[in-house]
Amino acid sequence: MKLTKSLTMIAVATLIAAGTFSTGATVSADTVSDAKSALSAKKSEGDKLLADLQTAQENVAKIDNKVSDKTLAIEKAKAAVAATTKTIAGYDTQIAKQSKEVASRKAVLKKQLISLQKQVGDSATGNIYLDFLLNAKDLSDLVSRGMTVNKLNQANKDALDAVKEAKAKVTTLKADQVAKKTELVATENQLVADKTDLTKLQAQAKKESAALDKKLADNKDAVAKLQAKLTSATAQAATLAAAAAKAKTTAKAAATTIQKATTTGNTATKTTTPKPAGNVSGSYGSGSYSSMVSAAVSMVGRPYVYAAASPSVGFDCSGLVMWAASQVGISLPHQAAQQGNYGSEVSLSSLQPGDLLFWGSRGAAYHVAIYVGGGQYVHAPRPGESVRVVSLAGTFTPSFARRL
Repeated sequence: MKLTKSLTMIAVATLIAAGTFSTGATVSADTVSDAKSALSAKKSEGDKLLADLQTAQENVAKIDNKVSDKTLAIEKAKAAVAATTKTIAGYDTQIAKQSKEVASRKAVLKKQLISLQKQVGDSATGNIYLDFLLNAKDLSDLVSRGMTVNKLNQANKDALDAVKEAKAKVTTLKADQVAKKTELVATENQLVADKTDLTKLQAQAKKESAALDKKLADNKDAVAKLQAKLTSATAQAATLAAAAAKAKTTAKAAATTIQKATTTGNTATKTTTPKPAGNVSGSYGSGSYSSMVSAAVSMVGRPYVYAAASPSVGFDCSGLVMWAASQVGISLPHQAAQQGNYGSEVSLSSLQPGDLLFWGSRGAAYHVAIYVGGGQYVHAPRPGESVRVVSLAGTFTPSFARRL
């Protein structure tokens, strides 16, 4: 009787224990499910933030490209204004010369009149030329004097007309240049105003990009914490499940020795963290492309400067590509959109060192870089940064590629 009662109590205790572990396993399973849901939601949020960040970075690059183009346009406008100013100064010199010539011609006329007056003496008619004719000695002298007066009058008239005509022509040319200069100055002022507006947009775009970058970093931290929580909950569930299995085995064999339960451990998911892009060294292919890539990579550390394409000053994105290409005898324009029309199209999956990478649509690219091999490219990123080599695996991915 006592033995039966003892066995019954053992069985009841074993069943209670088994029920307790089963409830614990259920609670832990719910925890695992909740952790998985939270992790999935946070990862989805991270994916959206990543897409938003790439869009923001593309927007910053587009504005940087526009500012660089405006800077080039302003420099050209200033050069045109200076050239026009120089032309106007030249016309001023010619007008002064023509005015001096008119005065000289009038002085000659005055001397001629004085000379005739000396020959005539006191004027009888008040007209020097008429008095000169009236003082003729005979008919032959009269004809001779008449011809002389006509020649003098015609010569003086032709000379004065020629000088006045030249002066009027130069004055008209000067007026045209003055009007042209006014237009050029207005264009320059408008370009400067546009650049100012773009600079404001640029600052706002960078601020938004930085904010998204921080949110993405915070999201990564949250994902890591949720991942740790899920790992812990999974391990706890495995422990409870093993304990429940052990309790059931004990209930079935209450009269025998409880055999040790075999538990299964967690299999940690191994995450491979992509190796960040570092300095690139070694071979960059062969031929002139190798030299072009080497030239571009040698400029790593040079500052980003709008509309610049010189190792002594710095580079913007298209300026770096233009300069590197010129080192191997390839002539390219200083604009990303125009460079996108050179060479032939190549797939982003079959890139070779020296291929040009473009961001934006064909014919309207807003950023350009040079592929150096090994999944990396060299470029002049944006103001405040320097020429660097980065990985294609980043958030800022190119839209298409061209091979020169």
